[in-house]
Amino acid sequence: MAVIPTRRDGRRTLCAAEGVLAVLRHCSLDDAFADIVRTAQRHNVAPLRLAEALLAAIQCDTVADTDHAAMSVVEQTWGELLRTARLLAPCL
Repeated sequence: MAVIPTRRDGRRTLCAAEGVLAVLRHCSLDDAFADIVRTAQRHNVAPLRLAEALLAAIQCDTVADTDHAAMSVVEQTWGELLRTARLLAPCL
């Protein structure tokens, strides 16, 4: 049975993903959040799923329940940035 994240867990996931993007892009947390939301809308992926995929990519944790569409968006959108920062392992 899949574990459904609580609202608090979702908030933590989004905050962590925002923090990653803010540090890498040298931008504010608000700008990082806006980037996640815009990217999610552009690719028709839920922002939380995109944040989860971003964190999974950084941790090289692509388990069976990883949203592969969101992971593809992460690679397409931020892959080069993550590789440059040496955060994206060759698992993608």
